[in-house]
Order: sequence, then C-alpha cells, then structure tokens
Amino acid sequence: MNTLVLLAGIADPKWPLPRPLTADALRAHQAQHQVLGPFDEAALEVALKLRDAAPDMQLRAIVVGGEALARQVAGFRIDTLVRLDPAALAPWSTAELAAALRASIDALPDLLLIGREFGDHDDGSVPAHLAQWLALPHVSLALSMQRVDAGLRIVRQGGETLQRVDATLPLLASVTNDSHNRLRQPLLKNVMATRKMRFEAALSDAPSGVVALASIEAATVGAREKACRFLGGTVDQQADELAGILSRLGEAA
Repeated sequence: MNTLVLLAGIADPKWPLPRPLTADALRAHQAQHQVLGPFDEAALEVALKLRDAAPDMQLRAIVVGGEALARQVAGFRIDTLVRLDPAALAPWSTAELAAALRASIDALPDLLLIGREFGDHDDGSVPAHLAQWLALPHVSLALSMQRVDAGLRIVRQGGETLQRVDATLPLLASVTNDSHNRLRQPLLKNVMATRKMRFEAALSDAPSGVVALASIEAATVGAREKACRFLGGTVDQQADELAGILSRLGEAA
C-alpha cells in the first residue's frame, strides 16, 4: 500500500504572539516557533501504525513548514519527503490551499492522510476541498484504521459515539486526535541520520492571488460585565438569603 500523509506546521501556542502584530511579524513568529499541529501529529501516528503492521508499506510525506519541521518528520524514516514553503501558500483561501496541495502530489496514493484542521486552520475545510479536487472518497474524524482485505476498517468519531466503517481504496481520510494516536518519539539513530539532510522547498504551479491578505490584527474579547453577588454566612443563612432574592425576583416579574 502506498500512503501519503500531509502535514502542516503551526506556531507553538506556548509562545505569545508578537507585538505589534503584523503579517510579517506573524510569519517570522510561526517560522521561529514551529511545531506540528495536534491533528497532523495524529495523522502521522496513524500512518506509522499502518506501517508497523505492514513494513513493506511505502510512506511519503508533504510538509508545509520550515526545514527544521521537515527534518523532524524525516526522523520517522519517511521514504519520500517534499517540503512546501508556507509563505508561498494562502492559508486564508481554502480553495487555493487545496489546489496547491493537489499540484504538489505527483502520484495519487492508495491512502492519503491529513489532519482534520490541517495545521491550525480551524475551519477544517481543507480535507474536503482536497478530496473533491482529487475525486477521492473522504472519511472524516478518523481515529485509527487497519487493513482489512483490500480496504481499510476505520474507527471514526461520530458525535458521542465511535463508528467503525469499511472503506475501499483509494481514499482520503482526515484524522482527529485522541489518547490512542498520540505521536511517538522517533528513534535517536534516525534523528541523527537527518541532521545533515537538506530540504529545499518545492515550487507549486497552482494558481494564486485570487484572495489576498489585506491586513491582520489580534482578536480581542470584550470584558464580560454581569452583576454578581456572593452569599455569606452559614449554609442555612445563605439558603434563607437566596430564597429572599428569588422571591423578590418573582414579585418583580
């Protein structure tokens, strides 16, 4: 089976946003403090577990991020890795981003795995767009999967339930995270083998510029102003006072 996993870097949330916040400052911040998003980590772990079960599986990766992030992914013994420069993509335009990803896929895999939000794009629409671009069936919110005959049995999150679905290949699956697909640590010898590797950014011939970023600013949340009163005294005194308050509210209504 030929598996391709799409991975994107996000700004490490442990680091505060730069001030003043500008598009250039945000790009520099994301480049300096870049990590895999939690859903991307889950997608990579699902791919690694499939390879554990079938060591002859070919595992390819496309990483949207810097060289350090690509080197981190390469430490998991990826057969082929392509790096895309995030500065050349348009994360605010789902269609353009999906088109750029499609253009970077030179050969359609049997299984394509992607985090359900692809990095930190909270709208979560990139996987569905990409599945449409590639004319692939799409299974969302996947948690784990295993080979069954010529296809896959996938466990997915369905609201408050877990669903098991059987799917044929080829297929695109977007992965969500839980405690069972937390990304493992790579072997030290594999990490050391990547230290001198270079990962030049591949160029995408996908059209761009349809939607352009005009400005950026930090989102602010207004202070919540609501009358609040604390009741003192013993439990019985608090109960009597609360009963009086409710009685007065009932009379006012």
